[in-house]
Amino acid sequence: MKYIEQIKSYLLAFLVLLSIVLTLMIWNYKPEYTVIEEAQVDEIMIGDTKQLQDILKPYRLLYRQEDQFYGTVSNDVIQSVYDKLSTWDAHEVDLINSNLSDEQMNKMLRENNRLTLFFNEEVPLQVFSGILPFNEREVPDANFTRLILDWSEVLSNNQLQLLFLNTEKRILLRSTIDISNSMQFMEEIVDPIKEYQAYFEVERESLLSLYVAQEAMESIQYTYFMDKTSPDLYKNILFGDLGIVKRSTDNTREEKYNDGTSVMTVDTQNHILNYVYPQAESIAPIPSATLLSDSFNFINDHGGFTADYRFSSMNVGKHVIEYQLFIQGYPIYSSITTSRIITTWGENRIYRYRRPYYSIDNEIRSFRTTKQLPSGDEVIEYLKNMKDQPFDEIDEIIVGYSLVQDIKKGIFLLEPSWFIISNNVWTRILPEQLGGANDGLE
Repeated sequence: MKYIEQIKSYLLAFLVLLSIVLTLMIWNYKPEYTVIEEAQVDEIMIGDTKQLQDILKPYRLLYRQEDQFYGTVSNDVIQSVYDKLSTWDAHEVDLINSNLSDEQMNKMLRENNRLTLFFNEEVPLQVFSGILPFNEREVPDANFTRLILDWSEVLSNNQLQLLFLNTEKRILLRSTIDISNSMQFMEEIVDPIKEYQAYFEVERESLLSLYVAQEAMESIQYTYFMDKTSPDLYKNILFGDLGIVKRSTDNTREEKYNDGTSVMTVDTQNHILNYVYPQAESIAPIPSATLLSDSFNFINDHGGFTADYRFSSMNVGKHVIEYQLFIQGYPIYSSITTSRIITTWGENRIYRYRRPYYSIDNEIRSFRTTKQLPSGDEVIEYLKNMKDQPFDEIDEIIVGYSLVQDIKKGIFLLEPSWFIISNNVWTRILPEQLGGANDGLE
């Protein structure tokens, strides 16, 4: 019997030990999981992505030195100024005036030793801080239409004054920048001034002045093959479930893509597409900086800035942002197609997206011709005598390109011309009509 009791004791001890071992094995067991690789989805891109500074470009630089205006629209000169801005740190922004008169604003540009960057629309300071860094934690919620760089004291105290002027709201903000190498700034930004075109100021009573090139200028007429991006690429970007997208053709010049909740209409003759997602429509307020950032990111995420498109118009209340097409520093306008990308932001996503899907990349260089444009003096004299266009309603006078297309030949023609801008609407001045006829606008 005593052996049976010993065996039981040994067996009990063994079972306890086995239990401990098994428990430790369970605690320390690490199964080998099979890694499930996610399927790679190819990102669809229409073109290359852009930097913010590529889109927030001014349409003109105007210099004032020795009581003379000089101006340029050169992309290279604008880029050199932006390269400088990106290396600086602007100090705290102060409000200087919130009720400027037109004459006060005009006077600011007449001061010597100043460079003014002209923008088509109010630029949110918070967005522009992506180009010009500020050393304060919170950038003011303010907008500007002209940025004035005052270098009158840069050689004496190595400091540059920045004036953020909002000509729409009549507000002036000021900041300063410490320049580490004032001589380099003068050599790179100021010294080349007299190489640019001479401009003159057109003063108007109780209105902002206009600034136009003084001398007649030569401009190139360009011809391009009528290249297009396939609308299917935009369909693949804009629609979530491609399996339920249906394509229909109402007539020979219009196609529609529909998934039951959104529609993309394609004008195949004029190369325009318009996408609408009605469920996203919203009237909730959106700050201007947020609206511009969301619009830019949406287009840029699929490489939608396929050429030199620049921020040109913003309607905060309607959530609309517009970008104007440029070439060689000059805007392109057309009465037969569109030369603007337009976004309407909705509830946390795009509501409406309208744009051209043609490209102006494939130039026929052998078709280049040089055109002589009238001087600014001739244009001003002509406009002052116009009966159908009050001179005091003109917001801007610029040189640009009129885009026309020859469908049979499959080409685009870019014709240089003078344009007037009024309430964000362009009007072409026909060169042959500048001799004095009053019906030269189209």
